[in-house]
Amino acid sequence: MTGTNNKVYAAKSIVVKSRPKPGSGAKAEQRAVPRPAAKLYADVILPLKLGGRMTYAVPEGMECITRGTWVEVNLAGRIYYGVVDAFKEQAPGLDPLKIRPLISLPPLPAVSEKDLHFWRTLADYYMCSEGEVLKAAYPQNVRKQAEVKSRKTAGKKGAEAASSLPQLSAAQAKALAVAEEALSAKKTVLVNGVTGSGKTEIYMHLAMPRIEAGGQVLYLVPEIAMSRQLQERLESVFGDRLLAFHSKLTAPQKKKVLERLAEGGPCIVLGTRSAIFLPLSNLRMVIVDEEHDSSYKQDDPAPRYNGRDAALLLASQRGASVVLGSATPSYEALYNVAAGKYVQVDLLQRYHRSPEAKVKIIDTRKAMRLKDMKGSFSRELLADIRKTLEKGEQVLVFRSRRAYSPVVQCLQCGDIPKCPKCNVPLSYHKYNNTLECHYCGWHTPFDGTCKACGSAEMAPRGAGTEKLEEELREYFPEARVERFDAQTTESKTAEREMLTDFAEGRINILVGTQMITKGFDFANLALVAVVQADSLFSLQDFRADERALQLLVQLRGRAGRREASGRMVIQTCQPDHPVLKRLTGKADPEQGVIALAERRMFSYPPFVRLIVITVKERSEGRLWHIERDIRAILKECSVNSVLGPVRPPVEKVDNRLISQFWLKLPRNRSLALTKNILKVKLDALRLRYGAVDITVDVDPQ
Repeated sequence: MTGTNNKVYAAKSIVVKSRPKPGSGAKAEQRAVPRPAAKLYADVILPLKLGGRMTYAVPEGMECITRGTWVEVNLAGRIYYGVVDAFKEQAPGLDPLKIRPLISLPPLPAVSEKDLHFWRTLADYYMCSEGEVLKAAYPQNVRKQAEVKSRKTAGKKGAEAASSLPQLSAAQAKALAVAEEALSAKKTVLVNGVTGSGKTEIYMHLAMPRIEAGGQVLYLVPEIAMSRQLQERLESVFGDRLLAFHSKLTAPQKKKVLERLAEGGPCIVLGTRSAIFLPLSNLRMVIVDEEHDSSYKQDDPAPRYNGRDAALLLASQRGASVVLGSATPSYEALYNVAAGKYVQVDLLQRYHRSPEAKVKIIDTRKAMRLKDMKGSFSRELLADIRKTLEKGEQVLVFRSRRAYSPVVQCLQCGDIPKCPKCNVPLSYHKYNNTLECHYCGWHTPFDGTCKACGSAEMAPRGAGTEKLEEELREYFPEARVERFDAQTTESKTAEREMLTDFAEGRINILVGTQMITKGFDFANLALVAVVQADSLFSLQDFRADERALQLLVQLRGRAGRREASGRMVIQTCQPDHPVLKRLTGKADPEQGVIALAERRMFSYPPFVRLIVITVKERSEGRLWHIERDIRAILKECSVNSVLGPVRPPVEKVDNRLISQFWLKLPRNRSLALTKNILKVKLDALRLRYGAVDITVDVDPQ
């Protein structure tokens, strides 16, 4: 967005009282007031999906505002807070008497030139508007932060750390020295450390000297739950110089963080991906833990950015050092290591010197032939769980799907109930006896009757976390079994209590989804069981194997985190799958290199840039016309490698048909220009068709 196509909203009166809240939709009470021609005009970025900036008149008494100042404006009868981007003395082609004036100046810290530059770069790369980036940077109504009274806490800000840095092992000290040497050479560091090797301690040692020198450190983690547990460890070292930031904070808590950052003092900010938008005026280091994690990617709404990649961009613009960490580095990171952009630091010894958890693969096909299955579990796995409990140790059972069962099926006619709005089967939730769509949220009571043939023989198929919890309570009535998924942890309090109970040994068996795999440290967890692991390999995604291996390695690292050795049991119908061979060390040691070569052969990231254009439309005829026009646009832009239009596996959601175009663009100097031209043409297409939903996802995950 260049700012050359400014839009102007005209009005015949000035809003002078009874202002509605920003974005509330309520009309402001108005009375006519003569408006003199302004001497100065401001282009304002608003938190909306707009193709240009809005132009407003600067009234007398506000001439002191600068670029980055927050302003309150009226747009089509709604009140918004926006950021001034530029000034001009004339409004060419516009009637100065019809340009709305700025209303007021909210008491918010101005946005710096550096942050505005970062927003613009991010908008250009992810093919969205700066207004959408502004909305991501301030996702909640910023008026709340402006109106919240500051709550000063006792004590000096930036006081000394609570305690000294943790002692490093010999392996950690060696890795730290290599990392510091690479950072001195202005290289990005990739810490390739096995789970439990103590990467966090290395991050602390790297961050401390930057903070003591008066700088700021940004420490990113992929999940809020992970940040809460890590926060306690960091507070013990950095004291009140630690600031936590994520989307679950209240407006007063967010304002407190912003006030601390406005002071410009040394600190370390622990946050999820949205923390990249914080006003870090003296950034000296960025740490991205679990850099491979797909949770760093924002899927919706725009900007559909990757927190890891955006953090790299931010660090580059601010001249800050970058440290990435992972037990299973992404192929993108390995590609950059091979290209000489990153320096890889290996940390292959666990901190407590315990061996990695032993992995046992159970072939469920064989178990079923031998009638050795009991519900969702093999008798061998149940025996392992019982032995673990008898020793006073804990068990974690992983299943990638929640609900009681993914589908229900009629035993007479074979019908599987589907969502009336989406072309997906309904999941059965036994706790409230409903069938629910996990895409649009539609649900209906389950009465056990087939709507196709009238039979009363409807049976659940497959097992989700709810069913596994029920079965384990039946098999081990003496044990406390709990479930950790999206349904049982809807509140922050429930989530924290369950994690605390498991960490302190009050829960014997915890059944969980992906939420439980990342970064948690449970001292007494001895056995990790993966049920129906085949669902991890069966996704239609070129990254499926990579992600499956990353997840299984994370799960493996949860067991035996102290001196004792842990165990991992995987139930699967594909015991010879390449992912399982890599996990157990039976695959070719160069398998990672081979996988990268395959990516190059078939032109997949990181060797090309991938862009997905998605169209959602209720009318099939109208969708066909839009697809035709997009094909023409791609031809005009000389995009030669295109797959589409194609329908995704779930081709209808909430009564809207879905069509996609997959674009592969070469990584060369023409990439930015091609994306810019494509964005302009797609914006014009949206205007032509009106309310059509066309989204662009750059670097999809």
